[in-house]
Amino acid sequence: MAAKKATAKKATAKKAESKKAESKTTAPAKASTHDIAGLWTRIEGWFAKNHPELSLGLLPGATAEAITAAEKKLGVSLPADFRASLLVHDGQVDSPGVQLFPVAQRLGSLASMVGCWTDDRDGYDESEMAERFDWLDDSERVRQVQLHPKHIPIAGSPYWDYDRLMLDFIPGPEGSAGQVIARDDIEIEYLCTTFGDLLARTAQALEDGTAVVTKSTYASELGYRAPNGKKAVDHYDFFRSSR
Repeated sequence: MAAKKATAKKATAKKAESKKAESKTTAPAKASTHDIAGLWTRIEGWFAKNHPELSLGLLPGATAEAITAAEKKLGVSLPADFRASLLVHDGQVDSPGVQLFPVAQRLGSLASMVGCWTDDRDGYDESEMAERFDWLDDSERVRQVQLHPKHIPIAGSPYWDYDRLMLDFIPGPEGSAGQVIARDDIEIEYLCTTFGDLLARTAQALEDGTAVVTKSTYASELGYRAPNGKKAVDHYDFFRSSR
């Protein structure tokens, strides 16, 4: 009986510790350093010129009121650059002609993001994830907690069934609130510092040839190359190198 009480006490203490850490790592949105509307214009213009046969399937922008309502449901203030992107395009259709970002079939709409986040609450084990809260990736930027309410899904499949991009509001000691992370199979990996950085790097890479369109039967995706344009590189290495 004493052992059970000690175990329960330890679990309770671990929960309290993780919640205290969460409150410290969640930060309010900061002003964006990117011209988000301009970046989308560059990306759309590049595809219109170079691959007019591919539909990006970008949706009209969300309203500021809809974004604020979503933030209340999600319990976070979205980073300014991601808010700015939503005002331009509220995600993509479920099956666009091209996959713009790593691991994710399409950029989600506000409604689908909130829906995914809500569904994830049923699968979130607070006690188990409190134990895992201090499990970090090699860079110590990302906590290896699954379905955490402070990991906000922003891109994935139409079913949000596993691989996805997320905004991270519980970063590890070497990370920063609002960083973009990828759930790739069972691992959660750091991708880049902000959504604005992700968008800017994508626009620049299309223009300088270090991102190339690879066509497939159902949809096309982007592959990444070293600065000389010859050697293929992993998407993590590509986006991390732009820090």
